[in-house]
Amino acid sequence: MHGKTLHIVLLLALATTVQAQKADGKKNKIEDQVLSEIQVTGRRSTMKLKVDRKEFDVASMITTAGQTASEVLENIPSIEVDNDGNVSLRGNSSVEVWINGRASGLTSDNRAQILQQLPAESIERIEVIDNPSAKFSAEGSAGIINIVLKKERKSGYYGSMQAGADTRGGANTSFNINYNSSKLDAYFNIGYRHRENVGRNESTQDNIANGIPVSYERHFTEETRRGNMLFARTGLTWHATDKDDFSVNGMLFTGKNKGYSSTPYYYGAYTAAGEVMERIRQRDSYSGGPMNMYNVEFNYRHNFTDKHFIDFIVSHNRWSSDNDNIYQDYIHYMDETLPSSSSYQSRPLDINNHRTEVRADYENPLTEHLKLEAGYNGSFSRENTPQYSYEADNWDGMNLAEDQDYFNRFTYDNNVHALYTTLSYNKDKFGLMAGLRGEYWRIETESLNWAQEHGTTTKDSPFKKDYFELFPSVFMSYQLTPTQQLQLNYTRRLRRPWGGELNSFRNTSDASIISFGNPELTPEYSSSFSLNYLKQWDMHSLLVSAYYRPTTDVIQRINYRSQSDNLMYRTPMNVAKSTSTGIELTGKSKIGRALDLTTNVNAYYYKLDAFDYDIEGQTVSGKAQDNFTWNARIIAAVTLPYDFSIQASGRYNSRRVITQGHRPASYGLDLGVKKNFFNRKLVLSVNCRDVLNSRKWESYTSSDSFDRYQQNRRGSRRVNFTATWNFGNQSGLKKKQERQQAEDDDSDTMGGYEM
Repeated sequence: MHGKTLHIVLLLALATTVQAQKADGKKNKIEDQVLSEIQVTGRRSTMKLKVDRKEFDVASMITTAGQTASEVLENIPSIEVDNDGNVSLRGNSSVEVWINGRASGLTSDNRAQILQQLPAESIERIEVIDNPSAKFSAEGSAGIINIVLKKERKSGYYGSMQAGADTRGGANTSFNINYNSSKLDAYFNIGYRHRENVGRNESTQDNIANGIPVSYERHFTEETRRGNMLFARTGLTWHATDKDDFSVNGMLFTGKNKGYSSTPYYYGAYTAAGEVMERIRQRDSYSGGPMNMYNVEFNYRHNFTDKHFIDFIVSHNRWSSDNDNIYQDYIHYMDETLPSSSSYQSRPLDINNHRTEVRADYENPLTEHLKLEAGYNGSFSRENTPQYSYEADNWDGMNLAEDQDYFNRFTYDNNVHALYTTLSYNKDKFGLMAGLRGEYWRIETESLNWAQEHGTTTKDSPFKKDYFELFPSVFMSYQLTPTQQLQLNYTRRLRRPWGGELNSFRNTSDASIISFGNPELTPEYSSSFSLNYLKQWDMHSLLVSAYYRPTTDVIQRINYRSQSDNLMYRTPMNVAKSTSTGIELTGKSKIGRALDLTTNVNAYYYKLDAFDYDIEGQTVSGKAQDNFTWNARIIAAVTLPYDFSIQASGRYNSRRVITQGHRPASYGLDLGVKKNFFNRKLVLSVNCRDVLNSRKWESYTSSDSFDRYQQNRRGSRRVNFTATWNFGNQSGLKKKQERQQAEDDDSDTMGGYEM
């Protein structure tokens, strides 16, 4: 019922936006102005539209107050975050997530954990770049999500203090201060967060022989997670001369997480008399340990002129997470002639990786209409992660002994060198930018067992491979009228397999399925085409994007039941080719003086070719699948008298195809209220996340040997209370806001792509 209701609300809101655009487009006089960006009169806009990207102002998103970066991303149109913190864009998980325009320590292995800790109050805006040019990394076939952290640039000093709590037992506090002068800019931010969370997972699987279910496996998990995290940022910029700037920036995460889960697994058979339960396996799991990450960056910029400069950046980051994983198992057979048993397993996992990046960017306007950009980007990363194993044949873990069969040391080196150049030409109504990026990268990975680690057997040769690929990009734009723009884009992009996907070690932490990586994985490559139309009325705007993205060597996780031991396994494979074709509509409307409405609808057709693979002497296959999928997001903000603001954020995702199955439709709703006091020095916010208690991830997968249903919930309805106190150069801040408001009133325009 809730899903149908939200579905209707989303469609009505979209219809309201389109009708308002038509009405206002007829009666409003369009001024002769160049498209630059959207701003909403009388309000700080939640979203700015540009052809090459969308920008979302986090400070104006009331529903995210007191939350994390992961929860902020859940409220951004076209972005999805699953229950494990994995991010996808337009239904594609091959997306890069950056902080301040660089990886900044985020990798595919640690990204979910960092985003679940990064406080929302430290974020200025989110940029969604769905078709990046050759200037950007080719990684991420779906595009780039850039998280821009706050860094005030007002004269004098300005800061804020914030504290909050939620109804699940979580709490957070932070302090932020900035100082700027003609010679020095400095900032410092520190925050502490305590999180409490509960979740539930369930799985039902039927094992099939000759088309008939013969046995079943079911489990139900209740889990509790909590953690404490300290986050700090600081930076200093020295304006040495009118042309030279030197900057040093640093970012730090440190804290500890822990979790507990209890899972009964039920195993049985289907007989002529009905279901017969054979055994129950009770597993209690404990996990936790310290987590640390730091990123240090040095930047030098020399300005020959305002638009002619060279920028040089060196950064280094390190990530470590020492996890103590404990599993207690008790197995009870329904047949009383079979003895019950118990076991205790301790499997510490120490994740260690570091990365150094070197970047140089050069920009030069050669003529009035022609601009050159060129640069180099080098990334050098290494992971060294050992897992140890100890076990005992009892529930309490007495007399632990090392279990050599489950020892593993995984190392992974990935070095990337990239050169790029772009030429941009703009004259009158026409713009053209053509670019070429060349990337050479080399990977080396090794997965050692206990005997190889201790030198009692010969090590296998490390898996090594190097690649060189070219990634062209072309952007063409034409200014149809002062308020309309058309653009055609093409880029080539890729997704590289990440560290954990290449580790062949067999992970049995989930008693229902054994997971392992595949060192033979190769990158998947995408050609991304998009056609964008941008239209603006006085109080409304519309961006229509049609896109087509064929992909080869698609990386997907496949499930199969082994014929040798009858157990379930999961591993990533380069399965087949896929095609994604869609259209995305993003509307922005200011209705009256009170309502600000942002509507996003993304509809696309996805096709995945059939595949057959031989794994361990048996054939694992997947049927060709195709599906039409759509999703919608609406953000509605209302300004009320007495400095009250209300915001609602709703989403709906239709049924979608996945490898060997599908995910059913889902929906969600968040609400927030904000009140300003003392000329905005004090701000109080209350928001409710998951008002309908509907956030869950479900999947159905099947093959000739099994049918499997899974449901995951992490968290549930939660109410956050947040108080913020602003101090410092308030007069300077007020003047800046007034200037910005005047600019908004004078030029409420939509952004085009600047070549």
